[in-house]
Amino acid sequence: MFRVFVRATTALAVGASMALAAGPAAAADIVITVTKFHALDRADELSSGDFFARIKIKGKAAFSPTITGEQVFTPDWKLTLPASRGSNEVNLALIDKDLAVDDPIDINRVENKRDLDFTVNTKTCRISGFSESYKCGDTITRTGTQNKKAEISFTVDVK
Repeated sequence: MFRVFVRATTALAVGASMALAAGPAAAADIVITVTKFHALDRADELSSGDFFARIKIKGKAAFSPTITGEQVFTPDWKLTLPASRGSNEVNLALIDKDLAVDDPIDINRVENKRDLDFTVNTKTCRISGFSESYKCGDTITRTGTQNKKAEISFTVDVK
């Protein structure tokens, strides 16, 4: 009986280590790099816009610094958030910072939807949710159609 107990314990230990190896999926970081945006309308009536980008993944948010200037920007903003292994819903917004209420800038050609929602698969490094699919490192460009609109270019990477 002692031998059976030892073998059973060994089998349980081996089974436990296999479960740990195949256990919860490892996390990854999703990095959105905003390479360029062009303000196609004036964001503010009396001054240049004060722009920043925001990404959201699973209730967490990351923000870029705010920049002011002309209409065309090449900020090279890198926004990083942790994500789970597999499919992750991502929201990207370009925002004009104001004293009272920040104004979302339209970067989505879908009417009444100013920000972008897409899915990043951290296993395959594929981006979906647009009219075509992309892979990590591809430049994605989107343009809004409503008042206070911009064209934005960005890449997605998984680290």
